[in-house]
Amino acid sequence: MPGGSENYHYLMAQVSHDYPLLGLALQRHVNTRGLPLSFEHMPYLIELYTDFPKIDGADICKAVQTGLSELMIQLILERAGWQGRVTAYVLPTFTIRDRFVQNRINPLLNIVPDYRMRAGLTAGRHGSTGNLKLKRFGNGAMMFLGSNTVGDFVEFSADVLIIDEFDQCDPQNLAKARDRLRASPYPQLFRLGNPTLPRVGVSRLFDLSDSRRWFHRCSKCKERQPIDWFESVVERDDDGAWVPRDKARLNPASGDIRPMCRRCKEPFERTAKDAVWVAEHPDRERRGYLISRLDVLSESYRHLFAEWKNAQGTSELLSAFYCSVLGKPFEFSGARLNVEHLQDVATGEVVDYAGGEEYRNHIVTMGVDVGALLHVHISVVEEMENTTPIQTLDGELPPEPKTMRHCVFTGTVRTFGEVADMMRRYHVDVCVIDSMPETRKAQELRDEFYGGDSQVWLCRFHPTARVARQEYGLKMNYRDNTVIVDRTQVFDATFDDIRQRRRKFPEDVFTVLGWSEQMRSSVRVLDEQKQRIVWSEGGSADHFRLSDIYDRIAHDITQKGGSYYAGQ
Repeated sequence: MPGGSENYHYLMAQVSHDYPLLGLALQRHVNTRGLPLSFEHMPYLIELYTDFPKIDGADICKAVQTGLSELMIQLILERAGWQGRVTAYVLPTFTIRDRFVQNRINPLLNIVPDYRMRAGLTAGRHGSTGNLKLKRFGNGAMMFLGSNTVGDFVEFSADVLIIDEFDQCDPQNLAKARDRLRASPYPQLFRLGNPTLPRVGVSRLFDLSDSRRWFHRCSKCKERQPIDWFESVVERDDDGAWVPRDKARLNPASGDIRPMCRRCKEPFERTAKDAVWVAEHPDRERRGYLISRLDVLSESYRHLFAEWKNAQGTSELLSAFYCSVLGKPFEFSGARLNVEHLQDVATGEVVDYAGGEEYRNHIVTMGVDVGALLHVHISVVEEMENTTPIQTLDGELPPEPKTMRHCVFTGTVRTFGEVADMMRRYHVDVCVIDSMPETRKAQELRDEFYGGDSQVWLCRFHPTARVARQEYGLKMNYRDNTVIVDRTQVFDATFDDIRQRRRKFPEDVFTVLGWSEQMRSSVRVLDEQKQRIVWSEGGSADHFRLSDIYDRIAHDITQKGGSYYAGQ
């Protein structure tokens, strides 16, 4: 047996022989920052590196930043460059595909010597890495596809197919992609992504698999267990507030919250020692993995607890926490407003049917839903008392000031001219109106106020990714005063406004014909055909609910304007 450095190289040669992907990761690969790969904080990846070249695939529910994309990149490089396979990597759209190849693949082909050689690039120079869709690599090939491009899925055969961000991909084209493996003597199919809904997409695939989870071992009683956010980390106290289960709150050595053992009820340390993947259904052939940020050893539970506390009462943030941190789907279906919800927020002055000069001293918003009648909400922006502190790693900060919408008028009018008259009488700063079905008349209303003290924005709905940079997917086009939002997400946001009493209506609002019924008609349900959650009115009118949504969007536009609107 060789000794010293020779022994190390001998062991690495053995690793590369027995586990080619792991050998590639340890000996050749660096990330796009030029740093070597380390499993120190992500020991759960080792089984994936050793086993993925040998199995027919896996279905993976994952949180963000858990090392999966880096693994899948190396898998296609190893399969193509060293095994001569044809690989296909599918992303939701060709635009995302282009960014992925430009930012993640091409830099690697230029900076890693072994990759440069197999890509046919000249040593010491950053040359052309080929087109963004197809790359010859060693004796194999790598294809990068957007799931929204139909032609991509009928013109290739592959040995390895990886579908990333599975829930965001076009399901009809994914069905065609599976056929591309049928001619391969050794097909491999990997499907992964952030889950969105239970029993849908990658979550459903995981449920049908052997469902592996990363088990830690308690240092005290030796019980093996997965770390679950609710069973291991947090609980509610007697007042219903979320608190850490670790009653000591912090580990004196690390200053972090520790998970609690489900058996001995004592805190334990997260380490790589004795941690293993355990299948919930070992009798099932297809492999599945759930990978959570809770299993990343460098992740601060104090940070996650602060994030969890700040997400309470906001469906958008809670959904992001489940998806991005826990790697689990979030379901908030069956929700609808009821009479009690509406009564709790009907605490304002009586409906003002007149308007007047006093509204010049307020920021005023308006939402209009277009139909046979025009349904209108008009609100003033008020400061609201906020007693919820901001959770940070260093403790709590004082609450940030928040605003709320105080509705002063709700009702219907017959013509766009009446809407214009109300905008003047109530000195409306921002009006958001449904862009359909009366697009021309809505545009005329917008143009009537163009360049004046009031603004009219036309709104339309378009689905966006659940985890978006802007709340409810808000996108504003200042050139033509149009705003695009995600329908489900903005319904969620206004539902939270009322349920959390961040909205106020006139005390006599129940006397407005149809208001209560239309505010309560929509229910949050799963659309089986589209495989996503939607708010459905079920054939009943929901015009007032929509006009309240447009009023919320108008309110948010004024807040983006900041001092501009405050100074009017």
